[in-house]
Amino acid sequence: MFPTRSTLLIQTGLLADVILLTALLEYLHLTEPTTILDVLIQQEYTSALQNHPYVNQVITVEKSQIKLPVAHQLLRQIRAANYHRVINLQHSTATGLLTAFSGAEERIGFTKNPLSTGFTRAIPYFIGADTHEVGRNMQLLAPAPYTPLTLPRLYPTTADVDAITPYTLAGDYLCLAPGADQRTRQLPIEQWLKLLAALPTRYQVYLVGTTADTDLCAELARRSHRPGVVNLAGQLSVLATAALLRGGVLNYVHDSAMLHLCSAVAAPTCAIYCSTVPAFGFGPLSPHSWVVETAAALECRSCDVTGYAQCPLTHFLCGRGIGTAQLLAPLAEAEQLKRMAAPQKVVYRELMRA
Repeated sequence: MFPTRSTLLIQTGLLADVILLTALLEYLHLTEPTTILDVLIQQEYTSALQNHPYVNQVITVEKSQIKLPVAHQLLRQIRAANYHRVINLQHSTATGLLTAFSGAEERIGFTKNPLSTGFTRAIPYFIGADTHEVGRNMQLLAPAPYTPLTLPRLYPTTADVDAITPYTLAGDYLCLAPGADQRTRQLPIEQWLKLLAALPTRYQVYLVGTTADTDLCAELARRSHRPGVVNLAGQLSVLATAALLRGGVLNYVHDSAMLHLCSAVAAPTCAIYCSTVPAFGFGPLSPHSWVVETAAALECRSCDVTGYAQCPLTHFLCGRGIGTAQLLAPLAEAEQLKRMAAPQKVVYRELMRA
């Protein structure tokens, strides 16, 4: 018999990064079904991988502790596990230490990491090469990008589906996720209000996001004066939110974790880009997705891959230039797709609950 092999994947980034990491879990399980897969992520994002069928163990670290002193403590734990391979998706010195001195036979990561000279394999990391982040991560496993991409995937449980049942039974609905890590990634609140006023009243509207988005969503619900708007930001788990997005007729999201949640459950997605662009590699991967961005040719766009707290030029034309008609156009197409898929809806729902 062959000895049991184990791999540790390190991704101490944000929730969006953890979601995109799941594409590697899918690929490794497909190509190496007997390999034991462990992951190292931030403590606050463990719920995203709860009951994940391909994850053996989740090792966690607090955000404030992703520093060298704690890395030395983690290193002892990692070395004791005798991993045959450590794959590092992060660029920090602390994660570089964990990889370079892990004792693993294969130590893989990006050349951008300060300790990449201690890796057995290091790959350049390029932003702006029109390659999706999933594809960049996949190159850690082989020299050439994979086509088609292995998609990220999350696994909401029956409990997650039950948690959102009161909302799904209320009728057809839309989800709006107005938050994002940086303000220049966010559509101005006035334009969200215009969209809410223009959306057909036959839809329930659920405002979703993390606890950081609670106040923004509460303001939208209050100022919209629209019946059927429910603020669920911070009230649902990551997987329950994913299950809710999966059942929406259309989900309006920014370049944010909510976009990648949609991709991970194949939810219909309207991805709104303000200061950033899909070419950075963080576009939607859902089979039914639409990208909305300003039609204006702005010399300043795109200004930064992560965005800013405010527009460096103060005008924020990349966000203010997106019109309500642009946002409504994908809904018409999503409605048509829903009508075409209606006969399979009940069967699909039952399969997903199984």
